[in-house]
Amino acid sequence: MTLRWVPPLLLLAACGSGGGGLPAAADGTNVAACSDGSCEVLVKTGDRIPNAKLGPVLVTVKDDRVEVSGGINVSLSASGIADRTLSLNGESFKIIAVEGGQAVVKVGKP
Repeated sequence: MTLRWVPPLLLLAACGSGGGGLPAAADGTNVAACSDGSCEVLVKTGDRIPNAKLGPVLVTVKDDRVEVSGGINVSLSASGIADRTLSLNGESFKIIAVEGGQAVVKVGKP
């Protein structure tokens, strides 16, 4: 029986996001950071963003769209895609990016 030397295989694994994914939100998933009227958060359907003028603002993420709805005495809602700014009674919600049932939203002055 003859044995042959076989060179070892070199395997490389890539690190990182692979070119996709959402950008990091400045306040992570901490929607409570929005209570002062200014934040950037990662949200999903069912999250409620606190807002002094509107009360809790309900977030719905579906496909590539985000809907925000709220209102203390009247129901207001708006929806849009990434790079759009939604306005509810003068309050601003900029959609930074949407993917996989989540979105990064910046609340406050654009």
